[in-house]
Amino acid sequence: MVDQWTGAEPTQLYFSAFRQSANGMAFFSEEGLFLRVNPAFGRQIGYPEEALNGMPWEPVVHPDDRKQIHRMLEDAANGTFGSHPFEARLIRCDGTLVPCSVTAPVVPRPERWPASLFVQIMKSDGESRFAAPAPGRETTRETDGAGSDSLYRTLVEQSTDVVSMQDLSGRILYISPSCRVLLGYEPEELIGTIAYDLFHPEDLTKIPGITSPVETAPELPLFSYRIRRKSGSYVWFETSGRLIENERDPENGQTVISISRDISSRKQTEQQLMKTNELLQKISSIDALTGLANRRFFDERFAKEWRHAMRFTTPLSVILLDIDYFKRYNDTYGHQDGDACLQYVAEAMRRAAKRPGDMIARYGGEEFVIVLPVTDSQGALYVAERMRSEVEGLRIPHRGSAVSSFVTASLGVATMIPARNVSPRELIIRADKALYRAKQEGRNQAIAYCDE
Repeated sequence: MVDQWTGAEPTQLYFSAFRQSANGMAFFSEEGLFLRVNPAFGRQIGYPEEALNGMPWEPVVHPDDRKQIHRMLEDAANGTFGSHPFEARLIRCDGTLVPCSVTAPVVPRPERWPASLFVQIMKSDGESRFAAPAPGRETTRETDGAGSDSLYRTLVEQSTDVVSMQDLSGRILYISPSCRVLLGYEPEELIGTIAYDLFHPEDLTKIPGITSPVETAPELPLFSYRIRRKSGSYVWFETSGRLIENERDPENGQTVISISRDISSRKQTEQQLMKTNELLQKISSIDALTGLANRRFFDERFAKEWRHAMRFTTPLSVILLDIDYFKRYNDTYGHQDGDACLQYVAEAMRRAAKRPGDMIARYGGEEFVIVLPVTDSQGALYVAERMRSEVEGLRIPHRGSAVSSFVTASLGVATMIPARNVSPRELIIRADKALYRAKQEGRNQAIAYCDE
């Protein structure tokens, strides 16, 4: 029998979905054997798929859960089983337990087929991964024989994944009932529509075949994207698929079977983790007292600016600023007022260095460093004088100063065009020598380095 909505045989769709699903899935028979197992199931309990198919299922089920499963199989054989799932525990090869959901198939079982139960491992979306079909296993009806259509239809009807089939233009030929829960649509509302119309515009380039031709390989790459629900909100989906040939129309019948799952929780966790990491990175690069960059961040940024200036042969300037007689300030007013003084000075420096590329860092104690990319000596001296003036303009009383009744600062300025045979440290040394001169010659002034 061929489905009118796809032109492809149902078993081909159902079996492909079973093989590709990221959920571990299996069928238990009333004879006590694994009837069918998909690759994800074997991987998630730690056994090769080949070792499970046709083997007894009892050894991998927790002893306390076996009786209930046998009872469910008896009910299924008698046709009296209810639809409520039973939560059981599987035993991994390492002895750990894996939760699973056990239900009866919602479709009539084929003649001469044993009663069976559908088992789905309850994995979180953060742990899920796409399970590609095993090499050499083709998605054809001969793989499983008569009656497998009914078994694999159970996957489509009961899986939490969205199983769909589209043509190469993205037109939906079939979509499983789980779209009601995940997207808010009835399947009939989506069949015949273009799936890409539901994608977030920013994610359209992620679709295989949109920016480049669809690969000839049967498996399509796993990709994640946002898709619009009927309510208008977006959820994150993770999808992969497989190209299959339409036997009714070989020339134009290539279709894609897709397995999609909601990974919104995982994305939310990833985004929160990213924000946390960014915050931690920011915190680790900032001086807690002044809010300026700390010494660690200065070292990284200065090395980067040095390489950039060397590459483009542009001048790089550094200013070292030291608050005059700051130890006396602390001794006179106390460390609490000393901390406040440092904060006021930091703010004054920000007002003086306004360009986005300029960087101010606390170099240590009452000393600060300013990096001015693409700035010659004249421009750097101008910025330094503005800083000196801003600090003096704060009018912070300083009885312990020998140069003024207010807090002042001394500054040393140095400029270089970096070269490969010169150490970046040389620029800092020159700025420090200029600062020493500013202090020796009376403080409360900015002096540029010059060769003696």
